Amino acid sequence: MKTRLLPVLAALGLLAGGCASPNLNPAVARPHTGYVDFYAVNADDLSWDVTDVKRNKKVFYEFDPVKEPILRLAFKPGKYQLRITFLNHPIVVPGVADVEVRDGLVTPVTVTLLPAGTAMVDTQSTQTGGTYYGRYGRRTKITGTEAISYAVSAEPQPSVAFQPRAQMPYAVPPKEPISGP
Repeated sequence: MKTRLLPVLAALGLLAGGCASPNLNPAVARPHTGYVDFYAVNADDLSWDVTDVKRNKKVFYEFDPVKEPILRLAFKPGKYQLRITFLNHPIVVPGVADVEVRDGLVTPVTVTLLPAGTAMVDTQSTQTGGTYYGRYGRRTKITGTEAISYAVSAEPQPSVAFQPRAQMPYAVPPKEPISGP
């Protein structure tokens, strides 16, 4: 009985571990863990891309925009160089933050999108279906539009005591519109 139960428990453990989101909001800090809170002061609905530069490893990569104003990531205590960019905006200069993660504390990083000019953004749309001649067809349309491109500024702040995201003083940053050049 034990030999049949072990593979089932192992499979459940893998499934449960794979479903966990790296955007964390625990009630209390975990032991031997520090947290970094990324928050943008002038933008909503951001699709974050955070990379640990020194280890050349993606820390967070999500095409769907994060619903909360704060992206919280857990790290082992130590020094990190993190590159911040966004998947849903044209970024010409990514933000880089040198962050010291301390055990049981939260290090806030203020992220600002700064207009840096314009960029051509290509959009591709494909339509499929029957044609006038009765055959199955596919048509791809590519359109180019001009969009504002951005430079990202990332400024680490002093570490603060751990609290859930909603209780952090920067949980609801003031709204500043992003303006063009």
